[in-house]
Amino acid sequence: MTCRFVNDSGILTSRRFKSPSAFLIPMASNVWFGVHVPPEGRDFEEMKKLCTGAERLGYDLFTVTDHFMNMANPNGPGNHPLECWTTLAGLAAVTNRIRLGPLVGCYAYRRPTVLTKMATTVDIVSGGRLVFGIGAGWHEAEFNGFLGRFPPAGTRLRGLEEAVEICKGMFTSERTTYTGKQFKVEDVLNSPLPVQRPPPIMVGGGGERRTLKIAARHADISHFFAGDLPTLEQKLRVLRKHCETVNRDFDGIRKGTSASVILGRNDGETESKLRKAAKARGVPVEDLRKRMGPAFGTPEKVTQNLEAYIDKGVGLITLSFYDVEDMALFAEEIIPRLK
Repeated sequence: MTCRFVNDSGILTSRRFKSPSAFLIPMASNVWFGVHVPPEGRDFEEMKKLCTGAERLGYDLFTVTDHFMNMANPNGPGNHPLECWTTLAGLAAVTNRIRLGPLVGCYAYRRPTVLTKMATTVDIVSGGRLVFGIGAGWHEAEFNGFLGRFPPAGTRLRGLEEAVEICKGMFTSERTTYTGKQFKVEDVLNSPLPVQRPPPIMVGGGGERRTLKIAARHADISHFFAGDLPTLEQKLRVLRKHCETVNRDFDGIRKGTSASVILGRNDGETESKLRKAAKARGVPVEDLRKRMGPAFGTPEKVTQNLEAYIDKGVGLITLSFYDVEDMALFAEEIIPRLK
């Protein structure tokens, strides 16, 4: 795939995306901790309160989902989400330090050229704090309802890579031309350009054959789910192999994973919160316990669990809190031990 750009001097240049080295962000010496909040069932005032609260507590990143319908019950009443990018724009205007982004945006819901313009605006509004999360999408009801069809996985993944290439071009040059199998762009304008050129690109998904290879080629952050250490080690092995194939520095990619948090100051409080969370969600306690990963337990236990992830190379942990009150306890008791 080849893109053509007009540089700042007005000279037409070409670039073939074999390596994203020009788009790397500096690797920090410590791990990032993020707070992930789906907007489902929440109005903007609540989203603003949670985001500004995360910023005050010192978290590095605040992410939202990119969905148009309730994920678990897309055809049910109520609890449907605010739109992702307009929510992020609002949050960008009321925060000062914390990074913001979708975890992750579906490339197919908006044409890549329009998506880039929207993301550019959020980066400008935030003063350069956008993390550009992007993925292939999976929610069949949303695809059918909003786009009229749900393409097969191969088609979605091919479109994802082309969209990333278009967005990268538009983030760094005012004029971009691109020809791919799914998308064609002719001399599209993106002005003004974002503050970050480009914003860090976070490719979401752990598919070992295609998604992690796209991350190896294009991502500054590769974000995938790893509920236990063996799964994490397997994903990292695959990502490293893809990096070798595409001649990419494995250590130049920040590795991210997510964790659901139930935190108690002692075992009794932890168990009480687990039972409360299970009841609120209408699931058996033991079923929820099996789904909990490394961020379940006392501060001492969670610190030990997450330290093992960091030792394996994880540089971003996005946290979903069953009880938002645990945001403060996590920030006070755990983050200082791991930074």
